[in-house]
Amino acid sequence: MRVRFRMSPYAMLPILSVFVLVVTAAGSVHAATDPPFPMAASLEWEENAQFGVEVGGKADLDAQVFQPLNYQPYMLLVSKKLGKTVLLDLAKKRVRTVSSSSVKVDGSFLTTSGIPSGRDAGGYALSGGVTSFTVGGRRVKLILRQTLVGDVSREVILAHNPEYALRAKSYRPKKSAISFLSGYKKKSEIVVMFATWCSSCKIVLPKALRIFGDAKNPNFTVRYIGIAMGGNEPAAELARHGHDYPALIVYQNGKEVDRIIADPPGAYEDAIIRILK
Repeated sequence: MRVRFRMSPYAMLPILSVFVLVVTAAGSVHAATDPPFPMAASLEWEENAQFGVEVGGKADLDAQVFQPLNYQPYMLLVSKKLGKTVLLDLAKKRVRTVSSSSVKVDGSFLTTSGIPSGRDAGGYALSGGVTSFTVGGRRVKLILRQTLVGDVSREVILAHNPEYALRAKSYRPKKSAISFLSGYKKKSEIVVMFATWCSSCKIVLPKALRIFGDAKNPNFTVRYIGIAMGGNEPAAELARHGHDYPALIVYQNGKEVDRIIADPPGAYEDAIIRILK
């Protein structure tokens, strides 16, 4: 499985640039005026975790939304819950179901042979950052979440995206690990660097929220720092803590002890304890 921890190509563009669309006040959609990219035999896509997915009114935590690395105006939704792979043609505002065999998912990346063809499933509606359409009689919503930037409280993170709360609730840290963390005596600053548009962060951040929420140890000062699309803000925090994300960094006596980058093998709480021991 391929994992990238630093800046995604999508971090370098505002969301409308990612879509490569110009939407007029009248509501018509035009393809960007830049020359089209040549059709590649193999096309790489990357997950954009800024989107939440609902199928039939319920969050689909395992669903992934991908966009092409060459910024063509398409999105692919891969959802086991839906039972179909869906292509959104953003220039034509149409939805197509495509064969799952035509896409190859590798973690946060996906490969196709050019833009997949498929069966037209109708149009989609876009309102207030929510893209909605119907496939196989089931209502689907892609919900674009606002980017959280800077020092953000646990409460704000959980309220911002229901998926974080659901993932945190479903994560079960080891009781022995929570007992160790609850009784830890040395004062420590824990800094969790994350980005709401980062696919690895949506896995790691809820684990950290659950672990330190369960530990309830006043000797831990836990800070959650969101990184803006573009990877340059918050500048002061990035200058101090670096540009790794997701990352959990442990400081004691003002010095970094160690850090965890991405989602390490084994239990996340065990990785934290290895640093503290």
